[in-house]
Amino acid sequence: MANPCKKRRFVSHGGDVWGFSRKYGVPVEKVLDFSAPINFLGASPKAVEAVKKYAEVIKFYPDPNPTELKKEIAEYVGNVSPENIIVGNGSIEVIYMVTEFVSPNFKAIIPVPSFTEYEKAVLKFHGDPVFVKLPEDFSLNLESIKKAVKDNTRIVFVCNPHSPSGTLYDRETILELVDFCHRKNIVACIDENYIEFARLGEDYTVASYVKKYDNLFVVRSLSKFFGAPGLRVGFGIAAQNLICTLQDNRQPWSINSLAFLATSAALKDKDFIESTKRAIVREKAQLVKMLEEIGGLRVFPSETDFLLVKILKKKITSIMLKEELAKEGILIRDCSTFVGLDDSYFRVTIRSSKENLVLVKALKKALKITDEK
Repeated sequence: MANPCKKRRFVSHGGDVWGFSRKYGVPVEKVLDFSAPINFLGASPKAVEAVKKYAEVIKFYPDPNPTELKKEIAEYVGNVSPENIIVGNGSIEVIYMVTEFVSPNFKAIIPVPSFTEYEKAVLKFHGDPVFVKLPEDFSLNLESIKKAVKDNTRIVFVCNPHSPSGTLYDRETILELVDFCHRKNIVACIDENYIEFARLGEDYTVASYVKKYDNLFVVRSLSKFFGAPGLRVGFGIAAQNLICTLQDNRQPWSINSLAFLATSAALKDKDFIESTKRAIVREKAQLVKMLEEIGGLRVFPSETDFLLVKILKKKITSIMLKEELAKEGILIRDCSTFVGLDDSYFRVTIRSSKENLVLVKALKKALKITDEK
């Protein structure tokens, strides 16, 4: 019997080491994952320690209103109040929450390429996704977004820094969009999942502006920078009225107790935060240099822990490249699945010097093999 799920257009995100392991027969612990934009240093040691120390709390239901955690998140973000915070099961849940808020029978503007879950959320709640193609340099063209707005446009999704390119948009540009949306009664969902990776990211975040704009919804998570996707902790930042509405309509107990405790510990781990920033800057510069020296590749500037790469050789596709690297136990992100990109793009995450060197050597070999086919 055919698997009906294979008919779906949507594909999994990066980081599917389990599916990769099953398909290629590589033990999960042996997979060298460059597909998921997750901190290669792993999770905060203090977060791991908290999970071990407080493991026995699993005998209790999770706190339905974790006021202490909301306070700690607000302090970490800065210039917001605990009342401006809602915690979710990863950033996915809070994205789906705010999308449901504007449903049904609505249009959603999504500058593409972008995170595929925006489209999924819109379709789930009976909305109509409207794609606006970004320029070749992935800059945010506000005029094209404004022109796409219709009477029933209710939400606009923008990730900053942008995924999958790593482009960082300045605060003034984002706020111009938020202000425009405010005048049109449109929710501006600004996904800042990668903002901590950006140099001086605090100068680019718009989180504190939720006090000025009641249509602004900022998304963050612990998955990427804090290296803890398995915890499934994300949070939304918005005006108090919007937070209250979302809280009243959410599913109960979507976050487990250990995730709360680990989040609290991670946000306070300043040594981990600073060491991550230094390591990403150092390793990214080295990997960019090595990739550019290969030839036949265009590496896009990035303010995140990942690099978007375009294959300049016409005979080679990202699909072919992914298959060749899989033979070496290496998983990359084939970007042909992003709306707005084709099979000449792939993405790799910054990892350690040793692992990055393994990738570069494998890329050279794979590019040579595919070029000869």
